[in-house]
Amino acid sequence: MDVVLRRTRASDLDRVLALERATENAPYIGQWSLAQHSAALASAEWEHWIIVCDGDEDTPEGFLIAQDLRAVGKGVYIKRIVARAKNRGVGRRALEWFIAHAFQELAAAFVWLAVFVHNERARHVYRTLGFRFRGVPEAEADAWLEVVGNPDRPALLMFLDAGDPAGSPHSHDGRRKS
Repeated sequence: MDVVLRRTRASDLDRVLALERATENAPYIGQWSLAQHSAALASAEWEHWIIVCDGDEDTPEGFLIAQDLRAVGKGVYIKRIVARAKNRGVGRRALEWFIAHAFQELAAAFVWLAVFVHNERARHVYRTLGFRFRGVPEAEADAWLEVVGNPDRPALLMFLDAGDPAGSPHSHDGRRKS
């Protein structure tokens, strides 16, 4: 299955909201209003993407939202990722695509995210992609979360550095380099 990301359009937001609020997703991710999603589409600081499988742009398989914080020394933050179908590798491939984009096109030094302690499935996927927990003191972790407007605790911070072996082996299309 070929998985790529395309920029979210205003016409996609009803589907994005439905995925965000779906019973199987809501306990694991934050919830934004239509106005917040629309503002992210209009902001240069935010990247709002639709996950597309096998070139079918009319049937979004999920979405990914990231915040470019390079200007304040905080890399690129993955705010949210949701894949419609679970256990098919769609979310993982979308993350690989985005990570390659962040390192190759944005020249980010690192990508990071916050994950709820109880979300073991997501923590496992992030670890397999090379994300690692850093020994960040709680006060510093709180400051990082505050920068991104995510004061939720108990969230764990995971980081992937561009120089890490797992941070550089993907081409932009998400496929491993040979």
